[in-house]
Amino acid sequence: MGSEAFVDREDHPVKASGADRSSADRADQALVEAAQEGSADAFGVLAERYHNNVYGIVYRMCGPDEAPDLTQEIFLRALRALRNFQFHGDASFRTWLYRIAVNACINELRRRKRRSEIEGPSLDEEVKTRDGTIARIVPDETQSPHVLAERREICRAVQAIVATLSPKHRAALTLVDLQQLDYEEAASVLECPLGTLKSRLARARRQFAEKWEQYEDGKLSI
Repeated sequence: MGSEAFVDREDHPVKASGADRSSADRADQALVEAAQEGSADAFGVLAERYHNNVYGIVYRMCGPDEAPDLTQEIFLRALRALRNFQFHGDASFRTWLYRIAVNACINELRRRKRRSEIEGPSLDEEVKTRDGTIARIVPDETQSPHVLAERREICRAVQAIVATLSPKHRAALTLVDLQQLDYEEAASVLECPLGTLKSRLARARRQFAEKWEQYEDGKLSI
């Protein structure tokens, strides 16, 4: 199945044309300028416009548990930093916002790694017994209907495999293959050369494809 697993989603982002992006950027610029002058309504429109995409980045990079709170935190960070944002060159509000989202996700993944090294196994981790392994029974009351509806087997498998990638490779795969950004914009979000993005993406796709093949052959438990 390989990388086509990424597109088995009814709500997969639609890839916008260059003309569509230019039109959206102009509309965003007017809203950003109004928000910088103190219009809460203007920032509210921007937040509503990009909420699903930012949520998608967080969901795919960090998983469903952190997605609602981290998405909210990202928009709060954007609001606090908006006064210093300027349109120049190829800069766009969308790219700037996605950069904040990706950096927040990478920081969250690093915090998790440090926390797991200190605290030991997660409460969600399976428990080993003499008779095999059993799942820990921990009630989860934080799941929204939107997240629960997405928990199809294919999505769970994709999410689990993507979670095995390093943060930088996960970010490249999320932006290009899951969020459907073109290479140039994804490289701009990640603040890396186009060649570096392509290299990370090729490695991430290769790692994903290898693990997906193992999963389909029943050799990888998820």
